[in-house]
Amino acid sequence: MAMRINSVDLAGASGPVPEPVTETVRKYFPETWIWDLVVVDSSGVAEVGVRVPDTITEWKAGAFCLSDDTGIGLSLPTTLRAFQPFFVELTMPYSVIRGEAFTLKATVLNYLPNCIRVGVHLEASPAFLAVPGEKEQDSHCICGNGRQTVSWAVTPKSLGAEVPDQVSLKLPPNVVEDSARASFSVLGDILASAMRNTQNLLQMPYGCGEQNMVLFTPNIYVLNYLNETQQLTPEVKSKAIGFLNTGQRILISLWLQHVQSFILFHKPSTPGYQRQLNYKHSDGSYSTFGEKYGRSTGNTWLTAFVLKTFAQARRYIFIDEAHIDQALTWLSQKQKDNGCFRSSGSLLNNAIKGGVEDEETLSAYITIALLEIPLPITVGTTSFPWMP
Repeated sequence: MAMRINSVDLAGASGPVPEPVTETVRKYFPETWIWDLVVVDSSGVAEVGVRVPDTITEWKAGAFCLSDDTGIGLSLPTTLRAFQPFFVELTMPYSVIRGEAFTLKATVLNYLPNCIRVGVHLEASPAFLAVPGEKEQDSHCICGNGRQTVSWAVTPKSLGAEVPDQVSLKLPPNVVEDSARASFSVLGDILASAMRNTQNLLQMPYGCGEQNMVLFTPNIYVLNYLNETQQLTPEVKSKAIGFLNTGQRILISLWLQHVQSFILFHKPSTPGYQRQLNYKHSDGSYSTFGEKYGRSTGNTWLTAFVLKTFAQARRYIFIDEAHIDQALTWLSQKQKDNGCFRSSGSLLNNAIKGGVEDEETLSAYITIALLEIPLPITVGTTSFPWMP
């Protein structure tokens, strides 16, 4: 699809003929820009050369640094404004089906001090049929800080570029005759296969304090993803919230209807939030098997994990703020004068903490958990004075 834009500066129309300007097609639109590990010098400074994306926007950036001597440091956020005084912005769907009509909009924006006469034309192509949305004009006058939108009703007539490839399917020698079946699908995104049928990732939490959280937390992420992509159905939402919350309400209704089910009322299945409270200590911390067994103290990794997850689950279910405040208070008591956190308690599965033992990584994990809650400003200046 090719588009031609002709512009004339009305203020300088009678002056010398300007030199031709090289046309630049903006193609570099990353969703995230800089995500690199950089080694700084002895003064804590590092210079990195990067290419600014073509997106017309304001970028926000931050950094954190780890050091054996000084621990972890967080930078203040900074911004960079990427801007062009004159450009065209296209509005089109992410993908279309052959024969499906869609509206293509081209908006020309002029932030120059002078008025410019602009002509916007969509070049004809056998790959699609384009009909102007309104009576097509040869040109438009766009003054400073002005814009003009031109639209076409476009119907694709051919497929995109073909990518030939051969795939060989080898069957085992002992396969039952006439039982072989195969399916083939083509996805246009490296993450597409992982994002298909995401609702099937929902699971009922169970097990000890570690197992319960490992199954509890993905339900929140699945809910967030389906909600943001407008794929969340009432049935899936009800199922996920049921896993996050508790099954006690259903069992109460069973007991009211059937007196013989009295034992179920006393021993309800309590997935997710309610089950995790079984592993809470009186000081607000959490451990693998809880306080009633008297075999362990609260664990800093698990407590930070529970704190962050409970705070994120508030969007979908009721979470008693006392549990969040008590875990927050307990973690603040584990902070040392240099800002790092002391490790406390033990875990059965070290994969929860990435297989590491050092306080720097623990402190980074707790810091990230606190930032993702997020904390009120008053908490950052009292319980955690090192936070901005």
